[in-house]
Amino acid sequence: MAFEAPHPLQVSSDSDDFCLPGLEVQHELLLSLKHWQSAATIVQRLSDEGAEVYALAVNPQAGGYVLRCKVRAISPSRARAFVADLGVLAVGAACVEHFILAKTPAHAGA
Repeated sequence: MAFEAPHPLQVSSDSDDFCLPGLEVQHELLLSLKHWQSAATIVQRLSDEGAEVYALAVNPQAGGYVLRCKVRAISPSRARAFVADLGVLAVGAACVEHFILAKTPAHAGA
């Protein structure tokens, strides 16, 4: 038996989501775009949000484009809100995946 919530759950959180010592939260945004030029606007808006973009790829797919963007320095709730608020820049599917990674000690490899 499957359960489906009647309304999306509202998660109240802030920029300190999952803020634990020694861990870093990173996100991968996957967006469908009609025009590849929208990628520049999206990257600028991410920067305005305080996110650090560290990887970016735009690939053609089915008459449009897929933007894959990896970011950090933004909370999971802000990353989800960003994707939800893209409006006409993203068409079709859009998602965000979150990764919690251990930070490398400053003396690693020394």
